[in-house]
Amino acid sequence: MEDMERYGDYNDVEDDAPKRRRGGFLRVLQILVALVCLATAGVIGYRLFLFDYYPAPMKQLVFTEKLTAYYGEVGSAGALGVRTQKLRFPYDDNDKGNFFCDNLYVIPGAGELQISLRYNESALATIAEHYGFDSLTPSDDLFSFRITDNVGRDYGAPVYTATDAHAMYHYYKLAFDGIDFDDPADGAGAPAWIRLEIFVKGAEDG
Repeated sequence: MEDMERYGDYNDVEDDAPKRRRGGFLRVLQILVALVCLATAGVIGYRLFLFDYYPAPMKQLVFTEKLTAYYGEVGSAGALGVRTQKLRFPYDDNDKGNFFCDNLYVIPGAGELQISLRYNESALATIAEHYGFDSLTPSDDLFSFRITDNVGRDYGAPVYTATDAHAMYHYYKLAFDGIDFDDPADGAGAPAWIRLEIFVKGAEDG
């Protein structure tokens, strides 16, 4: 009787083994699915973070030589009269969107404008095609900049340029001065709008 009982026990063990293997496989599968979901959520979250991300130096007001002198005149940061606004056209092209601008600062008393912009490395293929280049390689001096206004005034190149990079994005911080926002001496009136123009360096007329 004892032998038969042991024999029965052995059969029970053999019957349970496949069930344990199936249960273990399901647990592993559940863990893998959970890890894939977490990784996907992490990637999506990171991309959303990058959508509005600018390194701190690209967002801050920069005290250029002229702005520093103006600060000395007014005596405090609160008296600088810094203005900002949401850009009406933050993209260079609504369809292609090669560049995106943000963090606009206007200091009328100093005649200065500061802005930051970024581009994705993937946009270089489109930009290269526009200018007739085979390809373009990211670099700090790849592009040149100038600002113009609605009556055709050309305020020239930035007096300050800084660059940074994070993941697939490259960033520029630009400052322009010599802008009369209220009563320009040429008598053409105050600028109604100001435009940032971007060129591949050396191909400004392209």
